[in-house]
Amino acid sequence: MKQPNLRHLKIDRAGTDTIRKALRKSHVTITIKLNAEDMRTLKTRSTKAGIPYQRLLSTLITTTVSQQESMQSRIDRLEQELRKIKRHVAA
Repeated sequence: MKQPNLRHLKIDRAGTDTIRKALRKSHVTITIKLNAEDMRTLKTRSTKAGIPYQRLLSTLITTTVSQQESMQSRIDRLEQELRKIKRHVAA
């Protein structure tokens, strides 16, 4: 297969920066007290995963929040179904 000629292409650094800024999530800096053993475990896990421990902690928090929201959504749906069943039985 013939390789395409890419010499005429130019890098649009300003456009790239604009796209990167748009894709970035807003972050909030926090201070938190953690158990020393938990912190050691977190750093060990981050080293094994090859990522900074702050990123691992952020990922763990995001995952937990998402799971909690998903669980609450399921509970809400089940409660709604239960109300429908109760109305149907009562009728």
